[in-house]
Amino acid sequence: MTSISAIEPAALLILQQANARPEETDEDKEKKADLVQVANGITGEPAEETLKAAFSVSLAFMELDAKGELAAEAMKFIDSDQFKVTDLTVKETLKQLISENGWEFMQLVKQQQEAHDGAISRENLFAIVLPQMIVKNRDRFTEDEIELSVKFEDKSGIIVFIPDSKGNSTYRDLMKTIDDEKMNAAKTGDTTALGELYNELGSYIAAWSDAFGFKPEDKPPTFVDVKDILLTSWMPKPAF
Repeated sequence: MTSISAIEPAALLILQQANARPEETDEDKEKKADLVQVANGITGEPAEETLKAAFSVSLAFMELDAKGELAAEAMKFIDSDQFKVTDLTVKETLKQLISENGWEFMQLVKQQQEAHDGAISRENLFAIVLPQMIVKNRDRFTEDEIELSVKFEDKSGIIVFIPDSKGNSTYRDLMKTIDDEKMNAAKTGDTTALGELYNELGSYIAAWSDAFGFKPEDKPPTFVDVKDILLTSWMPKPAF
């Protein structure tokens, strides 16, 4: 059943479009009457053009409703055990942002749906969009570094590292140091320092995996710098 709140704006929009015409013939009046009847759920046999116009309006409202449902799904996902953060205020701020800036949330969603031709799961979608929401509204969150994890249904997961408010990132610095030492080891042939860095990285990975509740029997989580969140090599492949 169509709600009254959806009927009245639809009828108003159709009437505004009909009234914008400079001259009105008897045929136009009949079509306008048909439009109002269709918008308000009155059955009959309106003209084909009338049905198309009413159907377009209905689709517009259905799209808005779908967006509302998606935002609600995102908030439910944020509160779930699939989504964890080091600072619990991040969850509340994210939900506030989605409520206040729904247009920004849906813009990011649309970008990913188009990038993946609509073939992207909800958990993968939120794993990309939620960190982006944090980065785009960094001043709304804690000044410290933010770490978050997303667990997928196949028992895999990702841990995302977001720099502090000044752009500093422990994870990013560690990875850069390792890359620099790789180049140095290639030149000198001495891999001692590189080995020590890999040991440090191993301890770092183990500590964060444990902190976010990843079990030894789970698939090891993929560590992702937020600047690489769009590089979807971490994304679980769909099961066929």
